[in-house]
Amino acid sequence: MNMKKIFLCIAVLAIMISCKKTSYVAKFDKLPQERAAEQISLVSSTLTGSANGWIATLPTQAGGGYGFYMSFDNAGNVMMYGDMTAASSSTSVASYYRVKQDLGTELVFDTYNYIAMLDDPNAAILGGASKVGYSSDIEFTFDRIVGDSIVFIGKKYRQPFKMVKATAAQKASYLAGGYKTAIDKFTTTMATIKNPYIELGSGAQLAKIGVAVNTTNNLTLGKRIDLSGLAADGKVLSGTGKYSFRLDGADILGDGILVNGVRLVRILFKDATTLAFYDAKGTEYIIKSNPAPLTPLASLFGFPNTYPYKKITIPATGLPAGVNSEFTAVYNQMIALFTASGRTVSSTTFTLTSNSQFTIAIAYASTSPFTATANYGYTRNGDIITLDNNPISTSDNNWTTRAVQIKPLADYMLTGPFKIDWAASSSPGVPNLGGLYRTGNLGSFIYGTL
Repeated sequence: MNMKKIFLCIAVLAIMISCKKTSYVAKFDKLPQERAAEQISLVSSTLTGSANGWIATLPTQAGGGYGFYMSFDNAGNVMMYGDMTAASSSTSVASYYRVKQDLGTELVFDTYNYIAMLDDPNAAILGGASKVGYSSDIEFTFDRIVGDSIVFIGKKYRQPFKMVKATAAQKASYLAGGYKTAIDKFTTTMATIKNPYIELGSGAQLAKIGVAVNTTNNLTLGKRIDLSGLAADGKVLSGTGKYSFRLDGADILGDGILVNGVRLVRILFKDATTLAFYDAKGTEYIIKSNPAPLTPLASLFGFPNTYPYKKITIPATGLPAGVNSEFTAVYNQMIALFTASGRTVSSTTFTLTSNSQFTIAIAYASTSPFTATANYGYTRNGDIITLDNNPISTSDNNWTTRAVQIKPLADYMLTGPFKIDWAASSSPGVPNLGGLYRTGNLGSFIYGTL
């Protein structure tokens, strides 16, 4: 009986074995070496297969963002332009590259080029930090191919190195020096827009957002776009992003800049003279000019060092042009009195020298230079400064000896209180000006450079 059971088990096993599927395919049907070789071939053929080359972008970990044009050949040569300097954007450099296998498929730049410049430990080359440059890579791990784009990730600093196939027209422009021309046009246009801003939102939620584009290679500030403004409810709106230049503007790298619910991804020329931001959906936001900065001067003007401004200066050239204020006649009367006495005024400054002392200093000369100085006590309430009526002359006593010449200004200082605010000029090229407005007559205000 036991033998029958044994034979029965053998028979069942035989039947099961005869029914085993023979269509099983291993999860990896190729050796690792074969798969690696195929991916190397894919990356290599993709890089060399773009007849018009590639437009690339690379944010650095420590610095800003940078743009490139590159062309790869089958002999391991790469030619490129970069947007770091006038020379790099107009003069191509050739170097070697490799596509190899390590922990993944890697693109390696073997010899010095504009990519390597960002990794240069010599601060004199581009302004990077000692030993680490801009904390940027020369070895990149292949990540993916999407449409006309190929994406790598920096091996050490993990920054995305993205390339998009160039068109024949773009290639021709890069090779003809068009990159430098485009960068110069962008920087010149931005420089002519006084206090640039964009408008985001609509209706009651409309907000003016100030725009600052830093075109330098400064490690901590350069190649970055800063946006800041106030929402309708007074909430501060701000955002910062790294960017790279392109032939028609600039790309904001990474995920763009999110401000007031809008994600801005690039700046392009709307026409020959107008720049505009564009969001991820293609909506346009024209960069406009404002007579004065959007941030109230009272928020920036004060005695502690945390304030960027604490002095208003009228230089030797006189009051800035293009400003309409009743103070102009007062100041010019003082200058005329000095001139009549055989003396010339080289500057006048209005300075918060402490949290309670406001100082006026008039630098003048006859045969020798002198300074007439008076210190006023003051109190401040928000953006309003109230001066004491009795200024204290300093030990040089020149405020007293030049009392006749100074009288128009001295009398004017008794007409406060004064409101701290920006002063606008209608003349192109005049920088942002600071003003002290008489609260009783806002058409009359001291003004000068900050």
